[in-house]
Amino acid sequence: MDDFASADVAEHQPDTVATTAMPASVDTLAYPISPEYVKSWTPVRALCELIANALDEDPGAHVGWADGVLTISDDGPGIPEEGLVLGYSTKTDAQIGQFGEGKKLACLVLARSPEVGQLRYDTVGYGFIPAVERRRLLDGLVPSRSAAGTEVLVYHLHRSDRTRGTVITVACPKNLADEAISRFRALSEPGYQPPQGHGTCVLGGQPGRVWIGGVLVTTMPGLLASYDLPLDAKGLQNRDRTVIEAGALRDAVRAILADSEDQQVIDRFAQHVLNGGKLREPEQFFTDIHLPRARAAWRTWAGTHLPTLSFYTTSGNEEAKLDLADKGYTELSAPGLPRDQLWAFMDRLGVEIARTRRTQHYQRARNRTTWVSQRQLTAAERDVLTDTRQLVRRAIGPFALDRVRVYSDSEESPCSDGFYHPGTGDVAVHRAALSSRHRTRRVLLHEAGHRVAHRGGGRWLPIGDYHDRTRGFEQTLDDFAAVLLDYLAAGAALPELPDEPMPAPRAPRLAPADDPAVPAVRRELAHLLLDQLPHALGAGGFTDEKDLVASTGVHPDYWRTLTRPKVAGHRQQRGGRAWDYDKVALLAQAAGLHPPVVWLGYHLCEGPIYGRTRRRIQVPPASVPWTKKMRDATLRACADLQAIGGAYAEQIPALHALIDGRTTALIGDDRWHAPARTLLALERQRLLPDATPT
Repeated sequence: MDDFASADVAEHQPDTVATTAMPASVDTLAYPISPEYVKSWTPVRALCELIANALDEDPGAHVGWADGVLTISDDGPGIPEEGLVLGYSTKTDAQIGQFGEGKKLACLVLARSPEVGQLRYDTVGYGFIPAVERRRLLDGLVPSRSAAGTEVLVYHLHRSDRTRGTVITVACPKNLADEAISRFRALSEPGYQPPQGHGTCVLGGQPGRVWIGGVLVTTMPGLLASYDLPLDAKGLQNRDRTVIEAGALRDAVRAILADSEDQQVIDRFAQHVLNGGKLREPEQFFTDIHLPRARAAWRTWAGTHLPTLSFYTTSGNEEAKLDLADKGYTELSAPGLPRDQLWAFMDRLGVEIARTRRTQHYQRARNRTTWVSQRQLTAAERDVLTDTRQLVRRAIGPFALDRVRVYSDSEESPCSDGFYHPGTGDVAVHRAALSSRHRTRRVLLHEAGHRVAHRGGGRWLPIGDYHDRTRGFEQTLDDFAAVLLDYLAAGAALPELPDEPMPAPRAPRLAPADDPAVPAVRRELAHLLLDQLPHALGAGGFTDEKDLVASTGVHPDYWRTLTRPKVAGHRQQRGGRAWDYDKVALLAQAAGLHPPVVWLGYHLCEGPIYGRTRRRIQVPPASVPWTKKMRDATLRACADLQAIGGAYAEQIPALHALIDGRTTALIGDDRWHAPARTLLALERQRLLPDATPT
């Protein structure tokens, strides 16, 4: 490259700045921009703009300083004529600039700076040297406040024989060049890759730095780490890219930290907070941690670094605090956090608050019932109760009645011969009703209607209006009558039930995993999880079932739902659904099972009814495609089965047929559950080949 120098600039150049000869100017291009424009820009900021432009054109661009000159060279297509026009830009969201002004503003700042010498561009076919000059219009005939003319930015253009790329040379001190280069992670960190998603948290070096696409844009003292935001976050800056909007930066930093599963990131923030440190607002992110795997990562850290028995306390729980301390618990505190962040922080770590539990008198006395034990019943009363219970179960189904209790007085339902308790699923009958078989049958059939309407089973799905004098309950009783008339019209005997291990009235309440109203595939899944639990506890080093669940950060309701399954169509208002695939996957992995098998084992039986109103669910239903949410979740499970391969992947075509509605799915007929049951059998063979199912 030819040496060049500018006499006007050389007068104020420092000794460390190299000078070169100016080539012959062929043309000039004047911009009506005052040198006072963008006064907030420093020479380093301007140099960063030139470097960023080069890296946008060529990620392998070379940047280096030698002999007083900073050289920036790229192998891009060069700067077209339109690139000299203000406002013209071909950059996308994957590049730093967006307004077509960066290069022009950088030239203006460097041309006016006394710290910087000559700036020269050499690109395809031409080159230019920017300078700040005074200009008069129409040979000075236009009125002007200054007789010497107005200072503006002028490009002195010259011809170049370059056919590829652009070379920029800037005469400047080494400290300015080094500072500009240090702001680019791509130049200072070999192998750097731009961040994806929300961005990345950087623990090394001085904290408080904020990059966008690897370009340092601001420094915020007091932060505990540094952050690299993705390129599409450039909209967070103002037009001349010197300021990041505070609220947007806060949201971006919180999103990065809340989604992080990095144990080093968690360790830095957890240790800082537990040692009493405070956090600036952008880093108060604990209430934003919602992703299942991020929550599980926090529980993993807690299991490694925190005492097994620990708690935290707030005002009003001093009595409970002393009680736990006496029992050997360790108190944890985070005095630097606001109250809402404290609660969220301890919850993510799995640390419970100390509470003093008091039971009020009215709570102890409410819903009092005087129960009659089986020994207190006469032989005739026991026979009536046993025979009637068996008769209702044969007529309606084994799910119609479970445990039937006898009472003599009750504040829960004082004006009837019986009642159904939705919390336990039990049916209660007044002792006086046992004096008549007809009266006992009427009571148990009535209460069975409440139970089936509430819980579902067989051809019946759970409904919300299962109480007396509701349309849903009346419809259930109508269905019962129709079932009995069907038997009568066909002249058929009622089906027999399998023998019970104990006399019916004395039999304990069935466990949820053995409830005949629950689909068989869910019962098989529950037994598999419970049979595998001892092995999972040993393999993971967990003390008990609660410890295993706590290590995943998933709410215990999920595990309770999987191991104590609900009937198909059950819609609990809070908890009890185990729908989220990622949360189920964490529990499955902790137990040693394949996540898609567990998810399908519980949810496949919901396929044709999920997301549909009761009026749209036909009995039997038509073969229709499943709703989008159920379809997407099942397809995700299919993708995971494909990754497992083998016999697991062989079930995918059958699952696709169900999703698309090519296989008829009848309510009360579980033959279409075959893919899930096959997968569960494969899991049992893989994990417990010699064990007998419980």
